[in-house]
Amino acid sequence: MSKNKVNSIDHLIEKLTIEFAKIPNFQLTQSDPDANRLFNFVLNKFSEIQDFKTLYKRYFIPSINKSIVDTKNEIKHSAFRSLINFPENQLKGNYYDTIRLGYVGLFHKIENFVKDLISETNLLFNNNLQGEDSISQFYLVKYNFKFDNWYSDTCITKINWISNCTKHYDGYPKKLPKYKYLSYIPENVRININHDEFIGDIEYVANTFYYYKLSQILTLGIFKMASDELNNDDCSDEVKEKLSVISEEEKEILQNLFILTQEIEI
Repeated sequence: MSKNKVNSIDHLIEKLTIEFAKIPNFQLTQSDPDANRLFNFVLNKFSEIQDFKTLYKRYFIPSINKSIVDTKNEIKHSAFRSLINFPENQLKGNYYDTIRLGYVGLFHKIENFVKDLISETNLLFNNNLQGEDSISQFYLVKYNFKFDNWYSDTCITKINWISNCTKHYDGYPKKLPKYKYLSYIPENVRININHDEFIGDIEYVANTFYYYKLSQILTLGIFKMASDELNNDDCSDEVKEKLSVISEEEKEILQNLFILTQEIEI
């Protein structure tokens, strides 16, 4: 008798619940009617990235590999095979094109996730304040901290760089500054990444980066809310005393974030 298959949605919700519970003062969100909308927004984004991985792992890559095998068989049995001279790398051109375009799609998902998560966090913790009062602008002005500093993460830097090379240089590694881990590729040779490495990068985004950004942005959203309350004349001394604890914790977290967000050599 086979074991019951784990429901992937249930597994994802359990993981997200654990991550939400790590956020300081998470109880502040539990009675808010917008919290459910935020949770479902995050659930949808996490489901999207998992579906993206499934599309490439189970459908796109196997289909491309089958196409290459079919082409080889056509050449092998062609009446004109003695005239045909296709190098192996040319036959795999569509394979590598598919993966490079996958990096473009993957980085767009990263960009949209961060941008939309900031918007949702503004709605929940910041009364949808925009412009100079938005959460992202608050941390940029007060701490010179940017949520979309892709150079703070080596893997995201790589994904961004490959995406830009694909979009602007037809896959050739000409984007400056050069990404150091692929600097060995000559500029006249396209970037060729195998599917295992690409799937590994998707898994990093889904299983590490998304969770990190979720925790980071929601936590700093709470800190922004606490900062606003501390500056509110109507805020009682008792509430200010409680919120000052968050303010002190904020300083420690921001100090750690600054270490992570220094631009690294790519």
